[in-house]
Amino acid sequence: MLTILHGDNIAASRNVLNSLISQAKKKQQRVIRITPDGFQIEDLIAVLGSGLFDQNKLIVIDEFQKFSLQQQKNIALQIKKNPSQHQQVVWASKKLPAKTLNLFPKKQDRLFKPENTVFFFLDSLSPNNKQRSLALLNQTLKKENPGLVFHLLTGRIEDLIIVATGHQDQLTKAPWQKSRLITQAKNFSLSQLKTFLEQLILLDYRQKTGRLPYSLEFGLELLIASL
Repeated sequence: MLTILHGDNIAASRNVLNSLISQAKKKQQRVIRITPDGFQIEDLIAVLGSGLFDQNKLIVIDEFQKFSLQQQKNIALQIKKNPSQHQQVVWASKKLPAKTLNLFPKKQDRLFKPENTVFFFLDSLSPNNKQRSLALLNQTLKKENPGLVFHLLTGRIEDLIIVATGHQDQLTKAPWQKSRLITQAKNFSLSQLKTFLEQLILLDYRQKTGRLPYSLEFGLELLIASL
């Protein structure tokens, strides 16, 4: 059976993936992880095959969004051509488009979406709207993992920089989303957006290296307050 775990709520989808891996290990199943690094389609073909005495396996195709489009098509083709008794999981750290999902005719599609409050927070971002943004950030952090909020906030600032530099055509988003980003970008100067992104990168580095003297939540609040 093939299960696809995807969506912006990466903490929730990772928890499900880790649970599946833990269950497989308890059943003494072999866990095989396929990643984009040094990927060769022959490796997947070999893993999908089943010998007479082959034990059950859990095949995890990780970070699917990082495979090239051609690699994604090749992976889907091999899964379709080689029906396997082994459990297969595709994990992606973002919502996969319909055209990608349609590459897999037989699947269990599990989309993990954040709470709406996080999008209200992201849409509120503006140097002239700090109080409202801080209030929405606090509401969001009561419901969502701070790591997810950081991930989505970084993505939003990157999108606004793309728009502010006149490259909005590079964004793979619906017209209404592009229009909203264009409007929001006008609230910032390009310098403000680049500085904000640099601060986010620094916050992430300090948090991952144990050099952050306070919580990630407080770090996010400080960044919003400094807009």
